[in-house]
Amino acid sequence: MSEDPEVLTTVTGEVRVVRVAGEFDFDTAERLVRAFDPREGGGATATVLDLSQVRFADSAFLHALLQARARHLEAGVPLVLAQPAACVVRLLEVTGTTGSFTLAGTVTAAVSAARGVSSDGPTEG
Repeated sequence: MSEDPEVLTTVTGEVRVVRVAGEFDFDTAERLVRAFDPREGGGATATVLDLSQVRFADSAFLHALLQARARHLEAGVPLVLAQPAACVVRLLEVTGTTGSFTLAGTVTAAVSAARGVSSDGPTEG
């Protein structure tokens, strides 16, 4: 891939925000699995994934998202996808997994949703 992926994690109040940027494929998606793990949240009670700067995402990226979803459900920690880039939206649509996630149009909306989302499953944000 031509663009090196970046992963930046911050904590805003009790919500961990993971911002990812660049191109993610089989060779780079493993970084996401670790970054998306709810146990890495430093005590955060919710996680927001800012996907607005993703330029390429393949099935390995989707696998990382689905693993994150499962781990968050298991831990009882809400997970919200914020502002997914067009390639991420397309990946979710093509694979029929859009309904598996809580989506929000902005990071601010995602943080608000994460604070109020039930950990039982996805809702519209």
